[in-house]
Amino acid sequence: MTTIDHSHRQVEKRNRPPVSCEPCRTRRIKCNRGLPCDTCIRRDKASLCNYATNANRNKHGTPKPRKMKDRLDSLETLVSSFLSGDAVLQPRRLAPNSAKGSHTIIPSSEHDSRPANQDSASPSVSGGANALTPESPYLQESEDGQVNYIDPSHWLSILDDIKEVKEHLSVSNRPLPQNETGFGVDRAVSDASFLFNLNRHLTLEEVLSSLPSQPICDMLLSWYFNSRFMVLGIVHPAKFQNEYAAFWDSPSTTPPLWIALLFSVLTITASLRRISNIPEPDGSIPPISILHQRTVDCLVLGQYATANEHALEAFIIHLQSCFFSNNGRSVDLWFEMGTIIRLAFRMGYHRDPSKLAGISPFDGEMRRRVWLNIFQIDALMSYQMGFPSMIPTEFCDTEIPRNLEYSDLNVDMKALPPSKPLSENTPVLYTIVKASVMGVFKKIVANTQSLTVPAYSKTIELDTEMEDVYGRIPEQLKGRDVNHSFIDHPCLIWNRCTIELLYLKGLIILHRRYINYEPQSSEFEFSRRACAEAALKIVTRQVDIHKACSPGGRLCEDRWMFLSLPVHDFLLAAVVICLDLSVRMRSPQQNLPESTDLQQLAAREYRALQESQRIWVISSAASPEAHIAALALDLMIRKVAENDAGLLLLSNDASLRDTDLSNNSELPYAGAMSQMIDGSESIDWGLLDQYLHNMDPLVTG
Repeated sequence: MTTIDHSHRQVEKRNRPPVSCEPCRTRRIKCNRGLPCDTCIRRDKASLCNYATNANRNKHGTPKPRKMKDRLDSLETLVSSFLSGDAVLQPRRLAPNSAKGSHTIIPSSEHDSRPANQDSASPSVSGGANALTPESPYLQESEDGQVNYIDPSHWLSILDDIKEVKEHLSVSNRPLPQNETGFGVDRAVSDASFLFNLNRHLTLEEVLSSLPSQPICDMLLSWYFNSRFMVLGIVHPAKFQNEYAAFWDSPSTTPPLWIALLFSVLTITASLRRISNIPEPDGSIPPISILHQRTVDCLVLGQYATANEHALEAFIIHLQSCFFSNNGRSVDLWFEMGTIIRLAFRMGYHRDPSKLAGISPFDGEMRRRVWLNIFQIDALMSYQMGFPSMIPTEFCDTEIPRNLEYSDLNVDMKALPPSKPLSENTPVLYTIVKASVMGVFKKIVANTQSLTVPAYSKTIELDTEMEDVYGRIPEQLKGRDVNHSFIDHPCLIWNRCTIELLYLKGLIILHRRYINYEPQSSEFEFSRRACAEAALKIVTRQVDIHKACSPGGRLCEDRWMFLSLPVHDFLLAAVVICLDLSVRMRSPQQNLPESTDLQQLAAREYRALQESQRIWVISSAASPEAHIAALALDLMIRKVAENDAGLLLLSNDASLRDTDLSNNSELPYAGAMSQMIDGSESIDWGLLDQYLHNMDPLVTG
């Protein structure tokens, strides 16, 4: 019997052009009507319409190649169809009147996330459990393709709600410049790629060649551990000193992660000394960019992902030094923070050491200090970026560290001593005290970022909790006028200011959404007033600090400390005052019994804007945010001064009534800028920037 071998049989296929495109062939539909076919056009799947490669769809018999963009669009649409059944992702619609070079992405009407029967412009019925609808975030896409999420509580988003500013100054449609002339940043590490080990590899010998001499290292480390400013308390001086002595005995055998810690401490010390204008011997200290890079190189050489000792401390201090030296964009540092958090989770820092076996009392207490700093940095960074916190609090039980001096802790100790009272200053007192305020702040941010609006009673509950927590902090760390703190050390004043700003910022975030909700109703007047008062206090503190740091002021020699205060907080306060004034201007309250009180509040807000605007003008050359704030506040001041809008806040004050900002020597560009703003609905930002930077050395820096 003959065996027939079918393994090499060739099956000839006819080279007949298919009569249907691939989507229609799958559905067994004849559609041979062009590219795209009518059927795919009707089903809104034109981007998926294509024919088999042996099809002849042109007169010359050559398959027409598809552009790479079309192929990518088809792939994106195909993936979307897999995720949502037969639905196809609609092309993004770009918001009209977007600023040149940027686009605001808004949802397509067919795929709006709101219920079909809900009007996007009107909130839900007042008085219910959810009196407000959730605020809608939006995305900004720059011309180079970067997409940024803008949270509703961000100051730019709030600015977009102010009619008097929005109709003249499309600030929210213009992404903040990262590298514009005058705002450039010299960065050694331009992005977070080093986290994925993509940089070139150096040997340990090459890394150590960048280390300063031992006497210089000794001097920098002594300055760091004796400093009372911005030392996080996560590195124990005595333990580090012993490790440091062992390092110089044999540098080449020292673990790279410890060397990363050494470089990170040297980096932040050099950064702090530079901004405090301490002269350094020429050539004795490598450039800060090199110290930054060597920290990164050591983290990579030490394989930081293995979660070995010193990795977390090196990462945290490296992150802190990046803030002080402007080394890296916020989004890159946020990515780095995510790595720090995951590394801490892997090492169990989110669980209290008492729940884990094999951890000594000394190591356990130092772990608590490290975790508390991670928790607080994450809360602040995530809020400022407009993102949810990366730490799920419900799965963490690490206790607050005790208020102890370094000398109270040693490696061989068998038990921890009792905590000192909070009235006694220690290196960790500030972090401990701030922890209680930060805990409520994180609750407030989570409340405002919730996908559903919580009941108003929850807002009142959080307000009460924040006031109670701030009321219980030690008196020496409560806010007060910095110009009258004659006996206080500048570091104590800085600590006091940052805690107060965190408390006030929390109140603003909590109550801000009620400013422009039903302004005629008294139901939410408590929130409107609480938000305005908190914003006024922040602006007052901004003015105090500016005065104290000016030549001849109380903090003039130490003003470098206060330059590190978060600009975002002052911006938020100024924009919220603008919003409150805008709403009250459009809803006069003269006939209400409390109208006199409201007029006084409006007058205070107006004066605060004037003071704040002058400060932003001075700072505008160094910061794009300050540049935008100066413009927006100037517009708001003009609108109030010109219209008064029934508030009568100028009628009894001749000095305010006669204010002419165009003649103000501190605003040399105000008159011309007003013409540029009032002349069109959209500012030519390039022209305006060029104009401002050519006007005066005060602006150009």
